[in-house]
Amino acid sequence: MPSEPMATLPVLALHHVSKHYQRGTEDVVALLDVSFELAPGTVTVILGPSGGGKSTLLHILGGMDRPSEGHVDVFGQDISTWSSDQLAQYRRETVGFVFQAFHLIASMTALENVELPLLLAGVPTTARRARALELLKRVGLETRANHYPGQLSGGQAQRVAIARALAANPPLILADEPTGNLDSASGEDIIRLLIALAHEDGHSVVIVTHNEEFAARADRVLRIRDGVLHGDLKQEETAPMAPTAVTPLDTPLRHVKWPALWRMAWHSLARRLSRGILTGLGIAIGVAAMILLMGLGSGLKSHVVGSVVSLGPLTAINVSPQSQTTDNGLFGPQAVVGHSQPITSRTLLTFAHLPGSRGAYANMTFLSGVTWRSRATTTALLPLPPTPLWSVNGILPKVSAGRVSSRPADILLPVSVAKALLGGKHPDIQRLIGHRVQLHLETVSGGLFSGGGLSGPAHPVGTISVTVTGLVNTGLGYVPYPTALGWMRQFSSTAHVTYPGATVLAHNLSAVNGLSSRITKMGYSTTTLSDALQSINKSFRLIELGLGAVGGIALVVAGLMIGVVMSMSVLERRREIGVLRAVGARRRDISRLFLLEALAIGLMGAVAGLAIGSGVGLLINGFVSHAAAGDTIFALPGWLIIMGLAFGGGVAVIAGAIPASHAASLNPIDALRQE
Repeated sequence: MPSEPMATLPVLALHHVSKHYQRGTEDVVALLDVSFELAPGTVTVILGPSGGGKSTLLHILGGMDRPSEGHVDVFGQDISTWSSDQLAQYRRETVGFVFQAFHLIASMTALENVELPLLLAGVPTTARRARALELLKRVGLETRANHYPGQLSGGQAQRVAIARALAANPPLILADEPTGNLDSASGEDIIRLLIALAHEDGHSVVIVTHNEEFAARADRVLRIRDGVLHGDLKQEETAPMAPTAVTPLDTPLRHVKWPALWRMAWHSLARRLSRGILTGLGIAIGVAAMILLMGLGSGLKSHVVGSVVSLGPLTAINVSPQSQTTDNGLFGPQAVVGHSQPITSRTLLTFAHLPGSRGAYANMTFLSGVTWRSRATTTALLPLPPTPLWSVNGILPKVSAGRVSSRPADILLPVSVAKALLGGKHPDIQRLIGHRVQLHLETVSGGLFSGGGLSGPAHPVGTISVTVTGLVNTGLGYVPYPTALGWMRQFSSTAHVTYPGATVLAHNLSAVNGLSSRITKMGYSTTTLSDALQSINKSFRLIELGLGAVGGIALVVAGLMIGVVMSMSVLERRREIGVLRAVGARRRDISRLFLLEALAIGLMGAVAGLAIGSGVGLLINGFVSHAAAGDTIFALPGWLIIMGLAFGGGVAVIAGAIPASHAASLNPIDALRQE
């Protein structure tokens, strides 16, 4: 497309143009062998009866339809074979349409309607606003710039349409029955304005009408009937053009930019706010369900992983006397199979001297009653590691109050046990620190991962008085290692004490697998915290996937809602789509506009869903925290926030893809006829 019109060439020339339509099996001829040229600064009137081919001719002149035969030259270039995007650029830069029904967008002000072609041409806001105000002043409507089409008279609306046609300063103005919907006075004003655009501003103005009154005032009159040009009457030579009343546009015209399309999408949503909110609510519910369920899964996983990590460092290897155990899942019991190899003091010494080993100690779990004053409950007690190993990072449990002690008569109690012993809704659990409680040992079993069964004491065990030195959140209590060994002697029926389990510490993570393999070859079964964490992570990944799928179902339903609503929107806005196409919007611009609207709905719904889901999750955390001394089970990691936004926006865009494609494929001629 030429950047500047060539003075020696006509604005537009038709050469033997014909147009055929297929109606069933009938071949309808709308135009037949039409040829003529349009000069700049002239008014050409095309007269003819309804159905004679005037509108078809106008559509071909404006690049909204293609001829079946012949070609159309614009400043010497044949546009008949141009692509859809090239024709959109032609309508955006070279043609200005003035319609009988005005075709102003009702939700835009007069100023915004005039700006529309420049917005689609990528003109910056300041430049297009100044141009639109100048054009409204040119047509005498500068005081009506902020009025909506419904607030304008017919004559005023048509003058706004003319100003819009002039926005890009096109050399060709096409007016389709411009006075058809106006009274005689308003019609006269429009006729004078169109003539002035040709004779004063230098535009080539084409008026399609069946009103004979136009003929006497035109520079050239073409008569068309049944698609055939029957007369071509030229009036006297046109007077020289006066200086232009409107400053030519010096801003280069390109394509509409993404920010402008985004603003148009939000503008459209604001016009249908209630529908957008209701549609976004479906996305909000789906995202909220996904966030809440996956957040609970993530929080529970963090809680379980934290509990496992608190049991010791990742270099710890838990040893069971049995040669093999079967794992029945994260929440299922372990079954013991194979031979049992006793773990004795000599065995612990052997473990401690294996290559890669840093030390070894016995591991067992005591189930004991706990009494303080008049209250009693039960707890599970584990031995603390021997004091020489306390320097190993992460080997000691983290205390929430008090301290870890190695004195034989001291104990770390779980926070939950302390609350049970104190009673009341919100007891001051630190009151228990420094007080003595009574233990009643009942059974002993292997460690958490050893899989050993329960056994009672071989000799009577009396009440044991111990002092509470600290509180832990792990759910398990701890006693000094020598104390636990002394208790084990009372549970043993022989002089040679055997232990239900052992813990071996490797020097570093790289030595864990080799050390574990050596112990296994000795006839024992081993479990590492790394293995346990991998099993936990695997199980929770499945749980999170299942929980996320529940929320995903709600998102799919919401996506179907968006698809239906966007399809309805396309049907309602056919004329708006036609106007956008007529003033130069490409098909991809229309598609992107509707996709951005769907994306906006999806993102609004996703943000609302994040707020709802996280709000409910925090409420759950509040309840759990009161019941479990500060524990929480809902977490909202950053990746889950990003996933919620991505899923909400992605589902909306996918759902809006078909309606957007349908909107982009609409024939602008048919769309403009939609009332």
